[in-house]
Amino acid sequence: MQAKSAETKGEQRRMDASSPPRRQRTSIMQFLREVRLELRRVNWPSRREVASYSLVVLVAVSLVTLYIALVDQLFGQLVLRVFG
Repeated sequence: MQAKSAETKGEQRRMDASSPPRRQRTSIMQFLREVRLELRRVNWPSRREVASYSLVVLVAVSLVTLYIALVDQLFGQLVLRVFG
């Protein structure tokens, strides 16, 4: 019985030593202040950069859509010829 309680105490000490110390929570107002400060540090893209990136995304999505539509048509025709 004595050995078991000593073992449990030893395990508890190891768990306490390996776990990081608990940090105190900040208030909601402090969190919002830090968020606002962090957003001021962000390097926001210019209007021209946003427009060019948007154009790249639109072209890429259009090309992928076209590719998928063509592959769908080909498989549809193939299925009709094999089974129809």
